[in-house]
Amino acid sequence: MPDPDTTVHVSPVYLAGEGSAEPALRPLLDAGFRHEYDALGNARLTSPAQHHQVDYMPRGLTQVQWKISEGPDRYTPPTWQATFTDNTPPEIVAAFTTALAQDASPWPGGRRPKSDDVLRPLADAGWRRHESAWEIAFTSPDHLANISFDTMPGQPLDPDYEPWLLSAGRDLGHSYDWYAAFTTHTPTHLVTATAARLADPAPVPRTDAHPLHPSVTVTEAPARTTAFRAAAARSRTTAPAAPGPSAPTTPSAAASAPANSQPRHHR
Repeated sequence: MPDPDTTVHVSPVYLAGEGSAEPALRPLLDAGFRHEYDALGNARLTSPAQHHQVDYMPRGLTQVQWKISEGPDRYTPPTWQATFTDNTPPEIVAAFTTALAQDASPWPGGRRPKSDDVLRPLADAGWRRHESAWEIAFTSPDHLANISFDTMPGQPLDPDYEPWLLSAGRDLGHSYDWYAAFTTHTPTHLVTATAARLADPAPVPRTDAHPLHPSVTVTEAPARTTAFRAAAARSRTTAPAAPGPSAPTTPSAAASAPANSQPRHHR
């Protein structure tokens, strides 16, 4: 029986699965975001100026575990919104929240960079670029992660549309283990920060209590790599979903099953 207290380091990050929510929440708390909780232990964090709101929902009613938005206030439809489903590695969310916490002013507008410039960290890391009549996409070297931008005419005029899609874990018959979606006016520097973390080869810590994707590389305790991969493969086919991440000030909760529907949609 694996020791749930034993920590291993795995890569790539986009296959690491869930872990502690601390990395994603800490930058916001340090930046002075106020937090409140519902009866189930879901958290809502609001920026000091009340322009940004972050909902962390480990016990939510949908597959969305993180919802991050900007608007004039909490009661007005947001200017932009980013969502991450359960099983998204918290380090991916942390890249987004860290960039948000460092630049908490509302998006000023103006000319937006081209998608290739926004996603340059992926090109620099050797991700393969694809272009079609309707989208520009980058795929990881192992073909298990993807980020795309919808280039269909007219879509940039729709603030509720989600032209940015990220997904990972396409293996063993699953279309993806997790995905993220960003609406039209999501600040591009937040997208770039997230893309840079996707491309970063730095390993992340996980405990034996979290089932591992069979394609991850264990960079600590190499003698146990084969056993971890075998256990991960078995867990993907026979075991229930892994326990969800715990926030630094919120109760831990069980994560819901990975998403199986087509992600690109209107809010």
